Amino acid sequence: MEEHTTTPAHPTHQLKASEGQTSSGTAALAAGASLLQSFKPLGGFCEAFCGLHVYPDHPKRQYIAFHYCHLIDEDRRQCLIYDSDSVSAKLVAVEYIISERLFKSLDENEKKYWHSHKFEVESGMIVQVAKSMVPEMITKATELTALQILVNTYGKTIQLWPVDEHGECSSRVPSGPPQLLASFTRDGQVNLDLLAKRDKMLGISTQEKRKEREGKIQGNPVAEGADQWEKGKPWQIYDEDTQGAVRL
Repeated sequence: MEEHTTTPAHPTHQLKASEGQTSSGTAALAAGASLLQSFKPLGGFCEAFCGLHVYPDHPKRQYIAFHYCHLIDEDRRQCLIYDSDSVSAKLVAVEYIISERLFKSLDENEKKYWHSHKFEVESGMIVQVAKSMVPEMITKATELTALQILVNTYGKTIQLWPVDEHGECSSRVPSGPPQLLASFTRDGQVNLDLLAKRDKMLGISTQEKRKEREGKIQGNPVAEGADQWEKGKPWQIYDEDTQGAVRL
């Protein structure tokens, strides 16, 4: 009888050694992709924001989130969310952002999955990510214009790559079921050390942003049905059994 032996295709030590590395062949393909392939859907991305996200059922789990958004129309945006603004950033979540008018048209059951942006904008937590060579005066003007719209919007965020209580993607791959995220709605909820880390990263001050926006950005009262995580047991997706069923 012929003997068969089985060895792991990718031993753990080899996986660790390859982390963050690409072969010369893969690098060559990536370098030539923009010349040979079409990326039309990505051409519509025209907004870059940085904020913080929180797990509604585990509020100590928070992380710095870089949003890159495409305007579908006046009422809808779709955003890719990364854990940094570097070329090696991980795509960790997606967020759909809709206008107050569209949110109010949703049925009551759907509204429970959405969060407001009012506090995050007014408090200075959400900021535009500008290129370093753009003058500060221009950055402030364009940021205020964009945030006057964003302050009255609602988001539905689905986290795909989990983060730990240190705000890091500590798993090698996106593990577990997708998760619904929430927004911050008042002072005292955000991890101040994490917020300070974000400010240092971007060279800004959240408190100064807050002062700049006083009297200039004032959102409408949060619409009924949003931010349900504050009003009772938060809605979340989790494994129900070994067959992979999930329930909310």
